[in-house]
Amino acid sequence: MTEIATTARNDRYEELLTAAAECFQSRGFDATSIDTVARHLGATKGRVYHYFPSKMDLFNAVRDRGMDIVFQATDPGYFADLPVLDRLEAMARGHARAMLQHHSFMLVLKDGLLMRRYTTTTDFQKESLSQHIARRDAYEARFRELLAMGLAEGSLRAGPDPAITVQTFMSALNGPVAWFRPRPGDTPEKYDAIAEEIVRFAMQGLRALPA
Repeated sequence: MTEIATTARNDRYEELLTAAAECFQSRGFDATSIDTVARHLGATKGRVYHYFPSKMDLFNAVRDRGMDIVFQATDPGYFADLPVLDRLEAMARGHARAMLQHHSFMLVLKDGLLMRRYTTTTDFQKESLSQHIARRDAYEARFRELLAMGLAEGSLRAGPDPAITVQTFMSALNGPVAWFRPRPGDTPEKYDAIAEEIVRFAMQGLRALPA
C-alpha cells in the first residue's frame, strides 16, 4: 500500500470515529446505530462495517481514541524538565483543553469509564474493556505520581487521603464534559480562556500554603 493510500485510509478511519463520537454524544448509545453513524457520515453502512463488526466495537474504538487524546494532551507536561508544580499545571491545562476541544470523544470516554450503561459480550470486547481500564489507571497514576512528588518536596498539599485529593482534582478537570456545550464559532481563544479558569480553580486546592 502506498503512503498516499495509507494516509487516505487513515483519514477515512478518523472521519468515521469523529462521526460516531458525535452520534453517541447527541443521541446516546442506545439510540445510535451503525445506520445512524453511516447517515451522519454520508456513507454506506458497509463502510462502517468494513472497520467494525458491531456498534459495541465502534463505541470501544471511540472510547479508546478519547484515551489517546488525553494522553497526547498531557504528555508535554508529564515529560517536561520542569518543577513538579509546573508539570502538574501543564498536564491539567492539556487535559482541560482536551475536554473542550474534543468534547464528543470525552463524553464517550466518560460513559465508557462508568462501565454501567454498556455491556461487553464477546471475548474481544471484554479484553478491550480490560485494556481500557488499565490505560485509565495508568493515566491517573501520572497525576498521583506528581502529587506524591509535590507532597514530598512541600510544593503541593493534600487531605488525609491523597487518593481522594486526586479524584477531586480530576473531577474539576473533567467538569466540562458535564456542563460545556460546543457552539458554532467557538475559537481556540475561548477554549484557552475556559481551560485557564478550570486550571486556576483546580490548582488552587493543591498549592502549598505560604509558611
